Amino acid sequence: PYILELAKEREFRKNFELEKGKFFRTDTVAEILDIEPEVIRDLIRKGELFAIKIGKSYRVTEADLQEFLFQRYTRKRSGEQRREEG
Repeated sequence: PYILELAKEREFRKNFELEKGKFFRTDTVAEILDIEPEVIRDLIRKGELFAIKIGKSYRVTEADLQEFLFQRYTRKRSGEQRREEG
């Protein structure tokens, strides 16, 4: 069991390599998305946007931001009616 846990931890660390410029502050994410920083913090608290808490502030990885946007991507524009085929 210990060896399995150690292997899992090593795999986690391997997949969690820190790369320069790959972490964003909440205000930067808000600026990218053109919304208020409080909305970003709200999404993080609700678990809708993954983040790492460092002290009292959060950091969002580029990958987590991309995943968040991908999950919310829609081909239908807001206000557009879907055409019924028939």
